[in-house]
Amino acid sequence: MHIQAALSADTDARAAAREVVGRVSGPLGGRCDLAIVFASPDHADRLEAIVSEVDEGLRPVAAVAAVAQGVVGPATEAEDGPALSLWAASWDDGGTATPFRTWAVPSGETGVAVLGWPDTRPGDVVLLFADPYSYPVSEVVRRVSDERGEHQVVGGLLTAGPHGSRYAIGTTVHEGGAVGVVCRDVDVRTVVSQGCRPIGEPMVVTRAEGNAILELAGQPAVHKLRSVFAESDDADKALMQVGLHVGIVAEGQRDRYERGDFLIRGVMGADPERDAVIVGDVVEVGAVVQFQVRDPLSAREDLDAHLLLDGGPAEGALLFTCNGRGERFFGLPNQDVEAIEQHLEAPVAGAFCAGEIGPVGSRSHLHGFTASMALFGGRSSADAT
Repeated sequence: MHIQAALSADTDARAAAREVVGRVSGPLGGRCDLAIVFASPDHADRLEAIVSEVDEGLRPVAAVAAVAQGVVGPATEAEDGPALSLWAASWDDGGTATPFRTWAVPSGETGVAVLGWPDTRPGDVVLLFADPYSYPVSEVVRRVSDERGEHQVVGGLLTAGPHGSRYAIGTTVHEGGAVGVVCRDVDVRTVVSQGCRPIGEPMVVTRAEGNAILELAGQPAVHKLRSVFAESDDADKALMQVGLHVGIVAEGQRDRYERGDFLIRGVMGADPERDAVIVGDVVEVGAVVQFQVRDPLSAREDLDAHLLLDGGPAEGALLFTCNGRGERFFGLPNQDVEAIEQHLEAPVAGAFCAGEIGPVGSRSHLHGFTASMALFGGRSSADAT
C-alpha cells in the first residue's frame, strides 16, 4: 500500500490542483486506486476544474471530492483562507474502493427515503461525506448498523456554509446529498476520539423517557448530578458549568469502563419539575452512564491515548475533526494533525466537519466535537485477519 498527501494554499484553484497532483504522483509510482480531494469554500465554485486536474494528472480508479469549512493536509489544519488537500492511495493487496452518491427524497407525508446507498457487507469500511442540511446522516448510519451487520462508517458532515454543499464523483459535481467510498478488502481501521474526561462514577439509568434521564441508581437524576458537582474540585466545577456531557456505555456492562466505551452526548439542561437531566440522545432504562467534561488538555490526552491504544503503524490517515476544535479550542494550531503524525508518522489529509461519523463499539454514530479517523495499512497480514 502506498499513500501520499499534499496541501496547497494557492489562491488559484486549478494551480492548487496541479501543485498537489505534482507532489503525490511521483511517489505513487504511476498507479492511483483512490483519490480524495478536500477544498475550502474559496474553491467551491471551481470544484469541477479541480477534479478535472486530478483526473488528468492521476487517472484514479476511484475519486471523490468535497468542499469543507476547513481543510487538513500534512502538518497543517487550514481553518481559514484558500486551501486544497489531496489524499491518494494505491493498493498492493487487491482491495477495491467503489465510489457512490446517495441522496434523500420526500416519502409520505413526513418521512424521507434514502436513495443510492451501496450494497455493503460485514467487514466493509464506508467513507461518507454528507450535507448536514439535506441528508439524514444519523438515521442512515443507524439503519446501516441495524440492517447490514458489523461494518464501519467514518467521515463527516462537510459544508461550505453560504457557498452551499458541493461534492464530486470522478469529474461530476453534485450539490447536496452525500458521496462516499466503499473500501473492501482494504487494510483500514477506525479510531474515534471524543475528547472527554469522566467525572464521578458510572451509574445505571433506572428511569428514563426519551432523552430525559429521570433516575440514576434509583435516585432523581438532578440530585445525582448535584452530588457529582459538589464532590468535584474547582477546576471540574468550572468545566461542568460551561459544557457538561454524559457518556452512555455503547455496549454491555462490565466492572470497569475504559476510553472508547462511552458514546458522548451533550447535557442540554434540566427539567426541575421532573428532576430530570435532558441529554442529546435517547437513553434506555438499564444503560450505564457517567458524566463527562471537556477541555483542551483532556481532548489532546484522549486523542493521544486512542492513537497509542488503537492506532498502531499506518501508511496513511484521513482525519475528520470538528469545526469546534482547531486553534480556537486548543489555543494552538494543528493539534489534531500533529498528534496523528507524531504517533503514526503517516501522511494525513481530511476536513473540518459540522458532525463527525465513526464507530463506538460495533456500531457507527454521528458525533460532535470529535476527531474521527480512518487509518490505512501498516498491519501485518496476521494482524489484519
